[in-house]
Amino acid sequence: MTQPSQTIQVSQQFSDEQLLAICEAADVIACQCPSYLVHLLKEVKEFHRYTHECIQTSPQDASTHDWLSAQAAQVEMMLSHIIFELLQRENLIDEQNNLDLSKMAERARAIAVQQTVGRNSCA
Repeated sequence: MTQPSQTIQVSQQFSDEQLLAICEAADVIACQCPSYLVHLLKEVKEFHRYTHECIQTSPQDASTHDWLSAQAAQVEMMLSHIIFELLQRENLIDEQNNLDLSKMAERARAIAVQQTVGRNSCA
């Protein structure tokens, strides 16, 4: 029985919900690259938010935290671009920037099965 395709609209400005969906769809042992990149991006986004809080709580250090915030924004943009391009390279995003989560999960499962079969075969 085939499940209906699950898709989400994406852009290079990933929301936390989109990042979670990508991570869940790619969460198999085969290749953790998408999940790892998503984890990094989530950490950078959290740091970016944190720097804004620091500006409010430590106004005497505002210039340092403004600089840190700007640097975090650049890293966030770069990681978002890398994730987006990775999904494009893997043909998981269509022309309307819809990410097919089922296709992503199925591909990850197929790779995991292939690796398992390869380990269990006799040479």
